[in-house]
Amino acid sequence: MEAFQGGTISAIAASAGCKVNGWNIDDGIDFTLVHNIAGERMPLDVQLKATTVGWNASKTALSVRMSRRRYDEMRNLGKGIPGILVTMDLPEDQAQWAQVTPPETILRHSLYWTPMRGAKSIPGSSETVTVSVPSSMVFDDHILCQIMARLRAGGFP
Repeated sequence: MEAFQGGTISAIAASAGCKVNGWNIDDGIDFTLVHNIAGERMPLDVQLKATTVGWNASKTALSVRMSRRRYDEMRNLGKGIPGILVTMDLPEDQAQWAQVTPPETILRHSLYWTPMRGAKSIPGSSETVTVSVPSSMVFDDHILCQIMARLRAGGFP
C-alpha cells in the first residue's frame, strides 16, 4: 500500500511541477515536495497513511490511525517546513488498485489531505490517535499548486 500511495503522490507532484524527495529513515515525514518558481524553492512535508477500512458510514470522512507522537509533532511544527497528512483508501484486493488499458493507466483511488499545523490536541493517553480527513479534501495537482501558492504568500497549507 505504501509503495502504491508513494507512486500516486509522486505522479500528482510531477503534474504540479514539484520535485519529490523521499526519506529512507521514517521520522514521520515520508516525502518533502518542493515547488521551484524562478529560483524560489517552496517545500512541503507529507506524511502518508493508507487504509483498507477507513470510511465512515456516510462516506464523508476517511479515518486513519497514527502514533500520538507523530500527530503531536506534525501539529506543532512551529516555524519549520509546513506539513500535511495525505491519506488513501484502498480495497483489500490489490488487483483493483490500478487499471492499465492502453493508451492510459488509471489509478482508481483518490488521495485526501488535511493540514496538520495547529490541529487540535486529542485527549487521552493512548499511543495512537485517529485522524479524520474530510472527503471534500481531495489531493490532486491543482490543490497542490494552490497549497504551494498559499505557502509562497506566507500562509499555511
